Amino acid sequence: MLGSLVAEDRGKAVGFRILPDGKIEQTGQGMGKWWGMDGTNLSTNVATLRPDGTFTSEGHGLITTSDGESMTVKIYGVGWPTGKGSAIKERGAAFTQTTSPKFAQASRVALVFEFETDEKGDYLLKVWEWK
Repeated sequence: MLGSLVAEDRGKAVGFRILPDGKIEQTGQGMGKWWGMDGTNLSTNVATLRPDGTFTSEGHGLITTSDGESMTVKIYGVGWPTGKGSAIKERGAAFTQTTSPKFAQASRVALVFEFETDEKGDYLLKVWEWK
């Protein structure tokens, strides 16, 4: 069952690479609220293109707060282009790990997300608990 909204994060794709195997690597950086705390999000995902034009992705992220709390995130998704330049929509699941007391609940839940970018590389990320 879909639970509470735990994060809303806005940012920008700050780098792309085409890897030798044809996969696409994207790094993004953003800021938002994670369990009510202001946080900075830095993540890198590698997408594998599929014959039908969709893609699967796998990545890692790091969420940090201004007072030094942090958690790592493992990301899995499926996405598709929206037809507006490099804009995409992606949906998926994520899992976190932390020793931070402020983020303690994060290690006990699975997360689901919606990620959308526009043609300028600006993104909106929404994350919910999956109970």
